[in-house]
Amino acid sequence: MYFFRFPLIVGVFLASTSLVQAASVSDSLEVVEKTNQSAIASQKKVDKLALETQRMLEEYQRIVRNTEYQDAYNAQLQQLKANQEVELASLREQLNDINVTQMRILPLIMSMADALEKFVILDLPFQQEQRISAIVQLKQNLQSPSLSVPDKYRMVLEAFQVESDYGRTLAAYRDNLTLEGETLSVDFLRVGRVALYYQSLDGERSGYWDGQGWQSLPEAMNGKIKQAMRVASNQLAPQLLNLPMQRGE
Repeated sequence: MYFFRFPLIVGVFLASTSLVQAASVSDSLEVVEKTNQSAIASQKKVDKLALETQRMLEEYQRIVRNTEYQDAYNAQLQQLKANQEVELASLREQLNDINVTQMRILPLIMSMADALEKFVILDLPFQQEQRISAIVQLKQNLQSPSLSVPDKYRMVLEAFQVESDYGRTLAAYRDNLTLEGETLSVDFLRVGRVALYYQSLDGERSGYWDGQGWQSLPEAMNGKIKQAMRVASNQLAPQLLNLPMQRGE
């Protein structure tokens, strides 16, 4: 009777052992699965942290670069400011020099205008009213505060140039002349600044300026004066003129 129970117990034991082993493997597999999932989750966290760290590093590097650029830019601005201050100081010094120069030039310009006016008054009396009016207008312009010193100086030089050009030209023009209390319309002949002649419109009277007043010329000179006036008016080709000249003292 007992001989037949032993195999049954052994079989039951073996079956129980198999069940235990199967459960153990299942548990191990579950543990492995959980471990793998945990490892995957940890790896994701690591990757995420690594990515955030890389981004933070790149942001830090960008900030550092911007800081370096800003420092360099600030240094350039400081240098530019220093250069501008030096240039500004130089310009102020030049401006002071210009102001001093202008203070010295203005009286000189006015003196030149006065000298030119006196010269016109003492010069041969050709177109004298017109020339003196131009000098008066010039002196009024020199008093204008709206004109710069260079402009005033240029105007004076131009006035001198106009007067200087008279000395190199031959000209004929018509104007009024007062002789012995009588005002006549006559033709004038100017030979540079050397001589000034007049002739009545009918060609019967001629004269010249001797520095003190008008002197009459002989009737024989009327034709020569007329011919010279035609040359001055471009009615005749340039030619040698035979005209009476005042003898120098």
